[in-house]
Amino acid sequence: MKSELSINGIGYNPSDDHLSVLCRDAVLFIVSITSGMRNDEAIGIEVGAWRRVVKDGVLFCWVSTIEHKTGKGRVEYLVPELTLNALEILAKYSVTIRKELDQEIRLLAKVTNPNDPAEHLLRLEKARRDSKKLFLGRHAPGGRLQDQYVEALSGQASNYAFDRLAKAAGSTWPLRTHQCRRTYARCFVESRMGRTSLIYLKWQFKHTSMSMTQLYASNPQQDLSLFDEIFQQMTEFKIDLIESWLDDQPLAGGAGEKIVEMRAIPIKDRPALLAQTAPHANIRATGHGWCIATERGCGGAGLYEATRCPGCKSSVIDEFFAGTWQDIYSQQQELIKIVDAGPAVRQRAERDMQVALDVITSLGLSPINDDTNEAANGY
Repeated sequence: MKSELSINGIGYNPSDDHLSVLCRDAVLFIVSITSGMRNDEAIGIEVGAWRRVVKDGVLFCWVSTIEHKTGKGRVEYLVPELTLNALEILAKYSVTIRKELDQEIRLLAKVTNPNDPAEHLLRLEKARRDSKKLFLGRHAPGGRLQDQYVEALSGQASNYAFDRLAKAAGSTWPLRTHQCRRTYARCFVESRMGRTSLIYLKWQFKHTSMSMTQLYASNPQQDLSLFDEIFQQMTEFKIDLIESWLDDQPLAGGAGEKIVEMRAIPIKDRPALLAQTAPHANIRATGHGWCIATERGCGGAGLYEATRCPGCKSSVIDEFFAGTWQDIYSQQQELIKIVDAGPAVRQRAERDMQVALDVITSLGLSPINDDTNEAANGY
């Protein structure tokens, strides 16, 4: 779209209708997956219904639409600037098809004695509503091209659009619009819990210190039910995580060792226990393990000094972080090899290497490329 706009400017006819449709579909997917909107809300976005606000030096991007499911009316979604850029490009790119719709509206309005007045008025009213919409397509009733007209995308047409996107990407995944909101909520949780680092979430939520309360308060027009879905996904994440700890996987860390000991205690109804306790469990990722501290502890020092965590009573290190600890072990090997670093650095590296080795061993693994003996002998 950028390429064609730069060559032809606003008001041109797209050179490839199929490519134009795919571009529109791509923007719809971007909006859906980066905002958490339901499909009805995404396809209801009107041209220009978005804004940028700079607050305390931070750029916030908002998209406005109508929430139909619970009847809240107009709501706003926080999105990354990436999404606004895509919407703005599509608004310029879709000038031609919107002109087609405007022309039909003018022709319909001129008809004074239609054959079917009720159907005519319904079509005119829908065309006027759709004229403000961004996501438009051509519809041919019964496949009759002579009767083709422009209208806003429907839910069914959106699913067809996502099918095309998946196929264009070489995927056989049955991509559907309803998957985006749940995926968005899950990705938010995964990012907050340190399992993924999605750049658009970092843009959108600015900083890990921004709490849910701050997000709630930042704009009263937000769709707060999206936050409810995020909280639900967070609970499910914690249930899955704690359940994996109660299975037979090896664990390291002070709390991890206690959990291993607890496995010997029979639990009558594990699902009920997890459902009751998981929502209240304080679990956060440190990048090299899980911290379940509820009181003032290391003050976050363990985030920057990983080897402080294994001996902490609030630390759980599971197999997900095994690769991280193997890397920490290898890094200490590199430090030991630096002969002119001084005895303090070497002592610290040897200490941290032993801590990392203990973690790796507790997880039932062994270090990768263990050349400690060679390093000690000066080879």
